[in-house]
Amino acid sequence: MVTSNRRSFNDKKGSILLMVLVLILVVSFMLTRFVERTHAEIQGEGYYVERARLRLHAWSMMEVAVAALADVKAINGSLHSPAQGWGDILDYTKVEVPEGLTVSFEFIDESAKLNINSLDEGSLLLLFDQMGFDLDISQTLTNTFLDWIDSDDQARIDGAESFEYSIGGLDMHPSNQPIESLEELYSVIGFRELFFDDDGLPNDLFQQLSDVVTCHQVTRLNANSANTLALMALAGLGEDQAYIIEEHLKGLDEEMGTEDDNYIADNQELQDVVGDLPRGIPLNSQISVLTIKVTVQERSNAFTLIGTINTQTQASGSSNGDNLQYPFVFLEVKEEPGMNNAQPS
Repeated sequence: MVTSNRRSFNDKKGSILLMVLVLILVVSFMLTRFVERTHAEIQGEGYYVERARLRLHAWSMMEVAVAALADVKAINGSLHSPAQGWGDILDYTKVEVPEGLTVSFEFIDESAKLNINSLDEGSLLLLFDQMGFDLDISQTLTNTFLDWIDSDDQARIDGAESFEYSIGGLDMHPSNQPIESLEELYSVIGFRELFFDDDGLPNDLFQQLSDVVTCHQVTRLNANSANTLALMALAGLGEDQAYIIEEHLKGLDEEMGTEDDNYIADNQELQDVVGDLPRGIPLNSQISVLTIKVTVQERSNAFTLIGTINTQTQASGSSNGDNLQYPFVFLEVKEEPGMNNAQPS
């Protein structure tokens, strides 16, 4: 009898111990999930806080860049090239960056390119020819692009309008208006295969094209920044003239990006460098549209702000009655897409 009671007690004791162990396991699992969820929420909140803080710094640095450019323009009358001394904004302004923060600036002279929407058939054919395409491909690219942006539905020879897109089983049809970004070329017959990879991402040919054309309203190339392809295909210069400009801009050390770089300040100096130019040639020495890319970084977090300004137009005063005028008009402001914009590590 005593043995039976003792066995029953031991069985109950073992069952209780098993229940306690199971309870501990369940509680531990729930506690782990709670900690993980709390950590994720804290990390998420920290991401937005960090993002807002870095955005503020990026905007501050954008203002610094704009102020420096406005100062250079006030002194020299116009913007021509970083060789004027504004290539290093922080050095020019002597602004101190907060401790722990890294700031970088990148300038893209949209005036080194021409508006692709304004190019005529001859200019497009010459451009694609200079890029190394055969005549038949150049004609196809030229005519499909012109059909994409023109207002009618009459397909050119080697071109394509809505009917051609439909019989080809393509979802996209010509917009019949100027493109707003070069990435839109992905939808134009002939461009997808040549300028984008299998994943639909821009390839090296797209980069080469984007170095000479833009969607911004630029009608005259800046000789200080236009590359050889742009000078030859879009401005109609000979190879020798393009080479002379390049060598002049390098300065005495014959290297670009150094302290002794030259810049061409006006049309008279441009003619002095390359000789007489044909009347009406789309070439000058000024920056008319400039993209400023500001990236601020702290540890593994970063935020990029991109602003494109018209350097030849001053923004109007604010509506609150004061006379404050912004030195330039912002044509576009955006965050650079990607995974490095203040993402939590």
